[in-house]
Amino acid sequence: MAKVRIIECTNPTELYRHYDGQYEPQGAYIELDTQNETLLATYNSEIGNAIPFTVYHGLDRRYSIPILTADAANRIMHEIAPLADRIIAGTEAVWDGNNTVAELTDDARAAEEEIEKLLGCGYYSNQDPPFEDEDLVGVWDIDGAVNGQEASEYGITADTTDARLEEIEQDILSNLKACGSYPVVVCPGLDDYLKQLRDGLADEDPLTAAEVRIAREYLGLTGDKLAEKLGVNPRTLRSWEQGRDPVPGRIRPEIAELKAATDAAVAKLVAGLEDADDDTLITYRNDDEYKAGVRGTSWSEGWHGWSASWHRQVCARAAAQTGARIDYADIEDTADENAE
Repeated sequence: MAKVRIIECTNPTELYRHYDGQYEPQGAYIELDTQNETLLATYNSEIGNAIPFTVYHGLDRRYSIPILTADAANRIMHEIAPLADRIIAGTEAVWDGNNTVAELTDDARAAEEEIEKLLGCGYYSNQDPPFEDEDLVGVWDIDGAVNGQEASEYGITADTTDARLEEIEQDILSNLKACGSYPVVVCPGLDDYLKQLRDGLADEDPLTAAEVRIAREYLGLTGDKLAEKLGVNPRTLRSWEQGRDPVPGRIRPEIAELKAATDAAVAKLVAGLEDADDDTLITYRNDDEYKAGVRGTSWSEGWHGWSASWHRQVCARAAAQTGARIDYADIEDTADENAE
């Protein structure tokens, strides 16, 4: 049984990384750490020819591979694990007078050559890669992946949320996967393309002053809190609401995101009432009580960063749907719960 510890890939596209400004995706490799006795597969995070000292001096051994799926990379690492054990056993870290470097025995070098032959790298890099399409991450060019009609095909509007755009992206990728034999596909720039479609529609049809105010009231937020959520100065928000300045297009999808999060919070309260013994919804008088009430509670995931007025609005909408009553939290009980 192999002794080397294999750090497995968990994300199907873990070895794929394409940095902005680079023509090609980053290369990938399997790395054997001879000192910590670990084996992992990853992409090259360095731009250019820079490599760590431990690699330069041979303590970490790297073997180039194509951009494999997680399953393929994990399978290959398990296959070469016995060879990795021989390299570890035959590697000694020695001081050469300037640096700590690796010295390999003849058996360790023979094992490494077997790995290179198996992977088609190093001395054997000129041979046909020993991998099938089923092992690789398929990379699609954006021009070949889209047809320019996605807005109408998927119903993308100025109010489409990021979550919905992610669903559309996954649907497009699923269709691309069906076009070939790759088990996993990626399309660099697809997410930006979809956001540009949405944002372009928002620029053509920005919110009016009245719509901004109505949205704020729908969310149950003060001007200061909504400005904080939107990342703008409160004076800027007031100027929009009063019609003194036009509302930028980007604000429309951002407010749509806030509405979607609020709708989700209402749905969560409604669902919670179905199994609750008490049909009373508990809310808060002020922000200090609200922060204390949601801190450290499992049901409040995603509710941090909001406000008591927002929570009261959420409770009001949930009560309107269910007939539940609403009461204020007992401050002492809330403090006791958070102390537990």
